[in-house]
Amino acid sequence: MVVLLAAAAWGACFHFPQVWQATGIGEGDKLFLDLDSWLVAGEAAQHGIDPYQLNPLDVYHRPHFYSEWWLVSGKLGLTRQDSRWLGVSLLSLSLVGAVLLARPATGRQAGLMLLVLASPALLMAVNRANIDLVVFLLMTGAFALLRDPRGVPRLLAVVLLAIAGVLKYFPLAAVVVLLDARTRREWLGWLLVYGMVLMLAWPAAAAGLHSAAKYRPSPEWLYAFGAPVIFRDFALVAPPAWLLLGAGGAVAVWVARHEWRGITTGPPESAAEREFAGGAALLVGCFALGSSYAYKLVFALWLLPWLWRRTAAGPEQTWRRATLALLLAVLWLEGLAAVVINGLGSPAAPLLSLRLLQVALAVSQLLTWALIISLLRSLLIYAGQNLARLTGARRAGPSPA
Repeated sequence: MVVLLAAAAWGACFHFPQVWQATGIGEGDKLFLDLDSWLVAGEAAQHGIDPYQLNPLDVYHRPHFYSEWWLVSGKLGLTRQDSRWLGVSLLSLSLVGAVLLARPATGRQAGLMLLVLASPALLMAVNRANIDLVVFLLMTGAFALLRDPRGVPRLLAVVLLAIAGVLKYFPLAAVVVLLDARTRREWLGWLLVYGMVLMLAWPAAAAGLHSAAKYRPSPEWLYAFGAPVIFRDFALVAPPAWLLLGAGGAVAVWVARHEWRGITTGPPESAAEREFAGGAALLVGCFALGSSYAYKLVFALWLLPWLWRRTAAGPEQTWRRATLALLLAVLWLEGLAAVVINGLGSPAAPLLSLRLLQVALAVSQLLTWALIISLLRSLLIYAGQNLARLTGARRAGPSPA
């Protein structure tokens, strides 16, 4: 049901392209823009053009930011003419993979997943067929393999996680998932394999890293995602801006440290908690690295199985509910604000629209910061507990009554 309803919602957006304009996502005649950018980078390489410079074959002359591995598309003969079937295939696989991993089992869980899948932030990834979906698929496969108790599939999962990091860099934040190893020996073996993949891939990634540093994106207005965005929306400058960043991190650390002892998770939740940690690490990492777009929230799909479970008690369950509410608010707020703003038709519309936009951006930033702090808090707890387990550290517990 979730797959069919989400596919119907996505298909309706393509059938009624005015949805893209109403939500501020994009123009109806420029679909799969990011997939096109990947394909023309491969084309440029085949024509002897440096894809890491401004690309004349791209509709916006965008350079290629990532590993040379992506350029294999040109060697395979893929061009912009293949973007439609490739885009549909990528979206279909992403949808099926997300639902198979999460496996919503109740009406409530299905409804929550549909709210995420149909949110404006994820529709932006759908509209652009962003190649983050390739990373999403690789890591979804890795998480599925980590559920297998056997050693070889779990080791293959580590290789897939490392490959995802080579392809887009920010998935390197998911290295925290390696702390889920069952023994210290397995953990050290995973670190060795992960590091070897990165070392072997470094020559292919170096040019992309240089290009990414040179042409850093700086999105504006709606759907911008990243810590620097709040500086723009609230006209902050250094050093107050950096103090705000430090304060947000300090709050997360303090709360995690305060709650560390009282939180335990049983074996049935291990997979959900691991996948939550992977998704949280990517979102926190993307947020801290700089400005990007809200389609990065596609990785929030991995958060859901841990958030919708009701196995925790007391303050921990309250944290889960608050995190889920913040996530849904961040996913929907700016898209709904765009619909309202675009629907205004009175003579006062320009001034009123500007005011509404400013309010929406400000509220969105505050909610996003609250979400990231909540995710960082849970991530620190996960990392601290598993690191203590693997290193054999012992903490003094409360005295028995």
